[in-house]
This record gives sequence, C-alpha cells and structure tokens, in this order.
Amino acid sequence: MNLSATDERLLHRFLDGELTEPEAAACRARLEADAAFHQGWLALEGLRRVVGAAKPASVAAPAGFTASVLAAARRLPSREQLRELEVERVAVGQGVMTLCRRLLIAAAVLFCLGLAWQSGLFGDRRDDMLQAAPGDVQREMDRLDSLIQNGAVRPEGASGSGSRGERQGK
Repeated sequence: MNLSATDERLLHRFLDGELTEPEAAACRARLEADAAFHQGWLALEGLRRVVGAAKPASVAAPAGFTASVLAAARRLPSREQLRELEVERVAVGQGVMTLCRRLLIAAAVLFCLGLAWQSGLFGDRRDDMLQAAPGDVQREMDRLDSLIQNGAVRPEGASGSGSRGERQGK
C-alpha cells in the first residue's frame, strides 16, 4: 500500500464511519476512480476483518494468584501513612536544599574574594612580586657586575681552588 499519510487517515476515517456524508461521497467517488486508493482500501478492509475475527485469548490465573495479590496490597502503607512519609521527606529535603544553598553562597563569596585579591583590589602590595624602578634594577646589576669583576664574589658554578670556608676567611 503506497498511500500518503493523509490518504491513509482518510481511509481509516471512512472505514470508521467518521466522515460527513459529503466527505464519504467524495471518498467513494475516489475509490472508483483511483486504483491505488482502492487497493489501499482493500488492504485496510482485509486487515480489519482479520483483526475482528480474532478471538481474545483466555488465560486462567494460577491458583492462589488473587489471594497473593490481595495479601500484598494489604501490606502496603495506607494513604495517611504515605502522606506522613511525604511530609517528612519534604521537610528533610528542604533542610538539605537550605544547606546546599548556603554552601553555594559561601563558595561564591570565597570565589569573588579570591578574584578581588588576585586583581589587587585589596591594596597595591603583593608579596609575591618584586617591584623596582628600572633605574634601581640597572644600578643593582652594575653593582653585582663590579663585585664579580673584582673577584669579591664568584658566579655560581664557577670552579675555584679554595673551599667556601677559605674564601670567607680571606
């Protein structure tokens, strides 16, 4: 059956008797004129006959099934007990939610404080940075160079004949 979804719905409505008389008359006229539409109608009609002829299967419940289901239903909590449990769960849930909100707010505040600290909003002094004017840096570099050239200080890694203790004693 190669019908469009619209045509299939139309045939189902026609077979179910849901069309108005003018719509049903138009559908009957199309069934006579359109072979594909007619084939779709035949397929749906055959399917309807097969499904209608099928007998429902009768299944017998096992012995004691009804009694066991009723016994299990009696062990279930009553509506009042369920309401009490729900009220307790809601109260516990609200306490947990309040705690979570407070923790999230505290974390957000600490995060903002950390950002403010790193950006320098709490003062200009930062202990992890050395600050000096370019002229001061150059003067200190020149002083260290002169000490090294005069032999007062040996650069790190330089080999020498004396031990450190001997150099400090001189």
